[in-house]
Amino acid sequence: MGGGAAYDCQACGACCVHTGPFDGNAYVYLDRQEASRLRGLGLPVVEAALGARCLGAAPHEGAGGRPACVAFGGVLGGRCGCSVYADRPSVCREFEVGGELCREARHQAGLPV
Repeated sequence: MGGGAAYDCQACGACCVHTGPFDGNAYVYLDRQEASRLRGLGLPVVEAALGARCLGAAPHEGAGGRPACVAFGGVLGGRCGCSVYADRPSVCREFEVGGELCREARHQAGLPV
C-alpha cells in the first residue's frame, strides 16, 4: 500500500465513480464471459468501440450526480459498496487498494490521499 495509509473501500468508492471529464454510459471493461455473467445479473453491458464490452455507468445521486458504475451503491466518500461484489469484473478484483490508481481516484474525488 502506497505511503503506509490504510484505506477502507466501503468508506470510499472513488474507483467506482467517474471523476474526470468523461461522462459516458460505460465504465469497466469486461471480457466476453464477464459481460454474459453480468448481463445475467440484470446489469447493463454497453457495446463500446471496436467490439469492447463495458459495464454500464449512470448518474448517481450518491456521487453528486456524476456517472458511477451501475453496481455502485451508497455515497462517494461514505458508506458504500458493490452490489455484485462476489461477481465483480476482473478489473475490479485486480485493483490495488492504496496503489497508484487508487490514490489518483481518491485525489480526483476530493478524498484524502
